[in-house]
Amino acid sequence: MIDVYRNRTRGLWSVRVLGRVSGHAQAVALADARFRVIEAGRLRALRTGRREVHAHVTGTLLDALPPVGAIPVGYRISEPGFRRRDTGEIIHAAKAVYFLEDGSCWAVL
Repeated sequence: MIDVYRNRTRGLWSVRVLGRVSGHAQAVALADARFRVIEAGRLRALRTGRREVHAHVTGTLLDALPPVGAIPVGYRISEPGFRRRDTGEIIHAAKAVYFLEDGSCWAVL
């Protein structure tokens, strides 16, 4: 299992294996993904105004492009949880998640 999150400083996706950053990628995809937010970290980052990695997606590395019908997914520190960009519904898991070069994230639920 690997973790993926957006590295805002580098403008790339950071890839963690066993809790350690193993590299950065312009695009990456995960299968059997779970969206995770550490609520205490989110609240601490809101309170202090400092950046902190507290939200990531965990899954198995996948080598594919997003299919037609994938939905946009996003995360905002001001709102708890990862959300569908089209409906605002909180999501916890997806069959596949695609992190693209432009910084967008697409999921197949």
